[in-house]
Amino acid sequence: MLLRSFLLYGVGVLGVAAAFAQNPADRHPVYDVVSPYVEPKAGQKGALRIAPAVDKRLCVGDAYPFDAAEVAGVLKLNGWRGERCSGQVAVGVEGDITALQVSCSPLRMGAESIPATVRTIRYTKAGKVITADVIGNESRCEHGKGVLRGVWYEVNIPHDAVPGVYRGTITAVGAGAQAVQLPIELEVEAAQLPPASDWKIHLDLWQHPQAVARWHDVEPWSPEHFAIMRPLMQRLAQAGQKCITCTLLDEAWNGQTFDWFPSMVRWVRGKDGVMRYDYTVLDAWIHFMHDEIGIREQISCYSMLPWHLKVKIYDEATGQEEYLQATPGKPEFAAVWGPFLQDFHRHMQEKGWAEKTCIAIDERPDRMVREAMRLVAEYAPSFRIASAVDKPSALTRDVYNISPVLTHAGSALGPLLRERKAAGKKTTFYVCLHPATPNTFTTSVPAEAEWLGFFAAANQLDGFLRWAYNSWNCNPLECTDFVHWPTGDCFLVYPGNRSSVRFERLRDGIEEFEKINILRARAGESAQAAEIVQQMDKRLSAIFTVERSRQPHHTQDVAEARGIVRDAWLALETQRATQP
Repeated sequence: MLLRSFLLYGVGVLGVAAAFAQNPADRHPVYDVVSPYVEPKAGQKGALRIAPAVDKRLCVGDAYPFDAAEVAGVLKLNGWRGERCSGQVAVGVEGDITALQVSCSPLRMGAESIPATVRTIRYTKAGKVITADVIGNESRCEHGKGVLRGVWYEVNIPHDAVPGVYRGTITAVGAGAQAVQLPIELEVEAAQLPPASDWKIHLDLWQHPQAVARWHDVEPWSPEHFAIMRPLMQRLAQAGQKCITCTLLDEAWNGQTFDWFPSMVRWVRGKDGVMRYDYTVLDAWIHFMHDEIGIREQISCYSMLPWHLKVKIYDEATGQEEYLQATPGKPEFAAVWGPFLQDFHRHMQEKGWAEKTCIAIDERPDRMVREAMRLVAEYAPSFRIASAVDKPSALTRDVYNISPVLTHAGSALGPLLRERKAAGKKTTFYVCLHPATPNTFTTSVPAEAEWLGFFAAANQLDGFLRWAYNSWNCNPLECTDFVHWPTGDCFLVYPGNRSSVRFERLRDGIEEFEKINILRARAGESAQAAEIVQQMDKRLSAIFTVERSRQPHHTQDVAEARGIVRDAWLALETQRATQP
């Protein structure tokens, strides 16, 4: 997005000592920073320290302030039933140890118990720093003096959990060092968050199947390819994803990723001169995402307006591929797209998907979008238009799913947003390489990702779009840079179905989005309930503004907003209990 140019480059190897572990599903080593291990002198012992680091971006070389209060601290979490609660913990080293092992106990409250998990966070290079971001499945790792180890703690609260305060521990131990423990307190509220399949947020993180095939060295669209993608796409669905990313032609963005986006439709001109369209790959992908993964709200098809304005076809008469120019406003545009839209519309109607299909457009001028909308209305009337734009324009009222960049997506939409909601249209916002903050880069403050969900809720928007869920570079487990994009801009998760600190915090913001909308739905219970919700909205809208987004208060904003949401829920519960 935002008109990038394409320039492939080689990703350099980390200029530090690295250890790697091989995942059976990987075809590349997984790099992780450690300090050179030095055999301790006779009688010398290592020591560990452990403390909460929920809002820290841990980087190699940073000095973590393990003061007495932090080391003696408690990781405190609070959540609704059905919510995922998680947090980062830092383990520090004095002396030399190796083979760090972390574990955790179940959380207990009397006879009640809730399981938890703990995993080490691996380092990756991010621009000029080396940062802890990769959340894998390992609870053991090599370690060395001078490197802080991030640990990810996670609790998925059961929907039937008994409310109350649960307690447990995280334990870290290393060779030659005494084990250390961090107490955990989880307060489970009586409120309930529905399953992710029922979340209302319109989340649109673009998927990139080709990157998965390349990384794992499997044939695209083979059974092996789908098997490897399954857990990765399930992770996306469990975050509230609503859109399936499809391609109608080759590389709509003119090459901005390490792996290009090939067409899921094969365009063939027969020897008789008549065009045919093969939807085999497209159908397999949609069936997989729609029926198996459960992402069923929108099928986003890119694009009638590719940046190169060309369509690659195969000519049976010559046995060669060629490109058809399709410039909006010229007769060739209708000549290329009219027959395709008519056939594609018929096909999607037969599959039962026509009402979910959007012709998706990425930052194209209004004059081009109007031409696309005109042809869609004529040849594929069941289809709708989805468009990411720099800022709202004269077409904003008409497009079904519009997504301006964050800097133009605040309360400035005003009455137009209310009009769009009344018409059943979707209005979201996006970030990409812009703005610098808040964002989901590998170097972003962790709370920035969560801030985005609060921003959507506070401004009455329907959700959030980001251009890349998994457009991996050459080796994202080694380095998250790609050409001149900000580091981590191209992906939120890692190969081998590994999550990240920033993806998990983004998911936290999505859960808060859902909570806010659940509380808003209670405004009709009474006049007092309406006042409580109104005050909640007023306080949130004062914090989550475009102007404040540019200020470095995202961690503070998120903490305050969580308190506002909790206060509103408690007030609504008290008001309900005191009603006659």
